[in-house]
Parts: sequence; structure tokens; C-alpha cells
Amino acid sequence: MPSHRKIKAGIIGFGRMGEMYLNQMLKSHQWEISAICDTDPDALAIAANLVPAGTLLTSDENRIFEDPSIEVVVLATLADSRKKHIFKAVEQSKHVITEKPLGSTIEEEKAVLEKLRDSRIMISVNLPLRTAWYHKTIKDFIATGEIGDLAIVRVCHMTPGLAPGEGHWAEGPLFHDCGMHYVDIARWYAHSEFKTWNAQAIRMWDYKEPWWLQAHGTFENGIVFDVTQGHVYGQLAKDLTHNGYVDLIGTKGIARMHHDFVTATVELHGISQTRVIKKPFGDKNLDILCQLFAQSVLSGIMDPALPQVEDAVIASEYAWKFLADASEKDMPVRGNIKTLEEIRERRNNKRIGYGLLRKKKKIK
Repeated sequence: MPSHRKIKAGIIGFGRMGEMYLNQMLKSHQWEISAICDTDPDALAIAANLVPAGTLLTSDENRIFEDPSIEVVVLATLADSRKKHIFKAVEQSKHVITEKPLGSTIEEEKAVLEKLRDSRIMISVNLPLRTAWYHKTIKDFIATGEIGDLAIVRVCHMTPGLAPGEGHWAEGPLFHDCGMHYVDIARWYAHSEFKTWNAQAIRMWDYKEPWWLQAHGTFENGIVFDVTQGHVYGQLAKDLTHNGYVDLIGTKGIARMHHDFVTATVELHGISQTRVIKKPFGDKNLDILCQLFAQSVLSGIMDPALPQVEDAVIASEYAWKFLADASEKDMPVRGNIKTLEEIRERRNNKRIGYGLLRKKKKIK
């Protein structure tokens, strides 16, 4: 039996991510969910079927922030409410696990960063690639010197979803909402700050925002990078597929990873060894995030492996900068709205695809 106490938490926002946090925390002996807040009565009705008896279900977020027994607040709402919620958490001395980005604009995010400078609360951002086993394995391998000096960082994430119009409102355009993960992991590998960049984007199906973008450039330490991200990968193909990988090229060897959203395969080609490792992909890695955060709260010391607020703000800022750079160039348009309507119909009605939004469940 566990000897330590359970940490009481409240979840604000009970959409897809809020439910994922709940399910993960219910499986853990470290957490007790005291309350769930959402302004949508249907969301609270769904939560009622999942939570233990006695859990507070409310549309008033202040009931969570003002409850002295709740130590941790999970922010699973949209980006345009996160600045307000983090400010409240600071004022009420609540630790925070939050989705990214930390605001709907970079100015809001920098205001959050400034608010936290003199705060004693612990806060971590869900940047799941930083806690993924495959990235940690590759980084450890690079640190042994097996590939020589890291020279080139290549990151690619192309899938069939989300389709335009299915998300990315307060979180910004696709390359900001989703792409900032890959901007962040490139910087994480390089151990350096971005120095130069050049970006190219395309507007697929005549949608108003670019749905594919590639940026390449340099870091201050001389490492070069390219990041490719887009949900443009064969939405109407008979058999759906995707292309996701990282490719770390050194002066002597290489390390790389690819996955199929079920299994991740790491290939390590060093000067003295070659290894191939296959393990479950891990998806959002919320189990690791929640475990490390719980340990941090109990010990009073933030685990250094947890993603930091500053990392999230920097990734967000450069995702915006890469988008701005692409917007200054010719941005072609390929495809038309008719094809986009076919994509949406297939995803909504046949329910096949990558990154599907969850339909509201029937309430018992």
C-alpha cells in the first residue's frame, strides 16, 4: 500500500484533454480528483458518469481556486482563458499543470511568465515530447559521443488530421497549436537558441490559414534544423497513413526515430554500436507528466525533467515567428473547398482518421 498521502486536484475544462487527465489520475494512487469545472452542462453530465461519488461538479471555477484543500489545478481549457486562470492560481497558491500555449497571444504568455517570476507555485506545461521515452533514449545516446558532434536536427510530423475548421481557435494557426511541439523538441535537442530561420507554407484546399509549414535555419551553437509539420497527409487516401520522425545527424553517426502512433522505433547508429529499440509510442505521456508532478508536489522540489513555462513560451514565440516569416513569402493555394468538405464528411460520418475530435458521448 502507498505510504504517502494523495494530492487533491481540480480539473478546469472537461473536453477531450480534461477527460484524458481525469482518466490518468483515476488510475494513479498519487491523485484524488476533488472537483471538475466546465461551463457546459453536457460536459459535467459526462463527468458525473466517470468520477467517484462526492466529486464536486461545478460551472464556477472559483469553487476550485478558493478551496484550501485543493493543491493542484489542471488547466484543460482553451488558451484564451489560461492567463486568467494562472493568475488566479498564483493568487490562491495553487500548483498548476496546464495545456499549451499559455495564452492566445505571445503578449499574454509573456505576462504569465512575468507573473510567475516571484511566485512559489510549481507549474508545468504539457509538452509531451519532452517526456517521451524515445527522445530521452536518443538524447542519452548523443551524450555518450557515439554520433560525434550533433550537427543537424530534423523533425517531421505529417498526419491526415485535424482537418481545417475542426480546431485551432484560441490556440492559433495549426503550426502554432500543434507545430510548437516540434519547434520545442528541436531546441531541446540543440541545447541552444534559434539564430536564423526561413519558412515556407501552403494553404491547402483554399483554407484561410496554412495547413503545412516547413522551417529551417540555425541555432546559435551552429547546429542546423528543419521542422516540417502539417495535417495534410492523404486525408482521402483509401488507407490512411502518416509520416512522423526525428533524425539526429552527427559528425560520426546518427540516431533516429519513427512511429505509427502505436509503436515507436528508435535506431541508434554509433561508432561502436548499433541498436534498434521498439516500445509502445505513449501518445500524450500524461502518466509520466502526472507522476513527476505529484512527486514534485510531495517533495517540494520541481523535477527538472518536467517541461518548464519558459520553454513553452519560447516555443510559442518562435512558432509565431516562423508563421510570420512564411506569410511574407508567396503562399500558394492548392485544392478547393469541395475537397475540404469531402474530408470533413469522411471524418465526421465514417469516423476514420487521425486526430479525430471526440463526439459527445451519450449520457446515461
